[in-house]
Amino acid sequence: MSEFGLHSEIMFGSGTVSQLGSKAKEFGATKALLACDRNLGEEAYAKIKGSLETAGVDYIFFNETERDAPIGLVNKVGTMAKEAGVDCMIGVGGGSTMDMVKGAAILLCNSGPAENFVLPQPIVMPVNVPIILMPTTSGTGAEGTKCAIIAVEHNGYPMKWSVFTELAQTIIDPDLTMTLPPYETAYCGMDALAHAVEGITSNNPNPLAHACGLNAIRLISRYLLRAYHDGTDSEARIGMSKAAYLAGVAFDAPLTHIGHATADGLCTYLHTTHGEGCALATPETIELVGPAVPDIMLEIAEAFEVDYDKSMSGEELGKIVAAKCRAMMSEMKIPSLKQMGFSRDRMPQVATETETSHLSSFCPVQPVTKEMAQEFCYRVYDNYEGIKD
Repeated sequence: MSEFGLHSEIMFGSGTVSQLGSKAKEFGATKALLACDRNLGEEAYAKIKGSLETAGVDYIFFNETERDAPIGLVNKVGTMAKEAGVDCMIGVGGGSTMDMVKGAAILLCNSGPAENFVLPQPIVMPVNVPIILMPTTSGTGAEGTKCAIIAVEHNGYPMKWSVFTELAQTIIDPDLTMTLPPYETAYCGMDALAHAVEGITSNNPNPLAHACGLNAIRLISRYLLRAYHDGTDSEARIGMSKAAYLAGVAFDAPLTHIGHATADGLCTYLHTTHGEGCALATPETIELVGPAVPDIMLEIAEAFEVDYDKSMSGEELGKIVAAKCRAMMSEMKIPSLKQMGFSRDRMPQVATETETSHLSSFCPVQPVTKEMAQEFCYRVYDNYEGIKD
């Protein structure tokens, strides 16, 4: 048995930012907490605030956001929302801001602190206020998923723990992504690709995730490099905005697996960003699972638009898809772990998260033993050469 569905009403298109106030009003909002990325442009700020003011929705404003949504910040924003008596939570930004708002909304509606519900194995927490999300990047898919990923200090290391809740509204305006720098475009796009690939190769599949994941991979293949090379390419930005959301749907119920577990290990022990970790782990994830899911890898090869033959094995297809993935990464100037200055000797430490993360239980190749996890991480280090001279 599988359970799946969408978690919010979706509004998509250029200029939809202007609908924020009217949608909040439809949910009965009178006073909102508006959290925005600190680097959002003034023009976008003006449109967002103007939409709320036109609709007669009062708001308190917060833009002291931080990378990876630290749990202390979730507590701060949740407390702020409680003290202000808000009845709507709005997040505008990348995944960190949107996840922070999800966590703060849970704290607004439940007894805190956030440490009570942000756990290594995620639980579902209810909310009784609408959560409205608007992405300004094209990667995390947080605008359409029930999961909030929060940074927690545990045993001296920054861990990525999570919690599930429900959304009310997603507004995706590709115009908000036009100013995303090339390096963020690259890492966000690779995060979306990781979501799509891991979601449809998870051992907990469903048909909605599968359809959305393949469509996301197709869009990423066509538009990621275009968006990277020309951030003002509106067709590419629209394509990547669609891809990020669809990739979020692709992993929301099936969940991600060994690639994201390894990305979390890279973040925890090497302090890479989430996007960097996902990018580096994705080619090896594709090669690992190819033999286990040959029919799905054939569909991925078609969607990723590589040269392939239908008679090829899952292993052969995985190698071809992974090679294109590495070529795209190199073109987007994504460095290897060696180029970042990390020693290969660090990989066993990273592999502890690969082995023990609950995400690895969703990998189609089982069991994920200590030896397998270490070998996987060594391959992440060895097999991507990075930026070519």
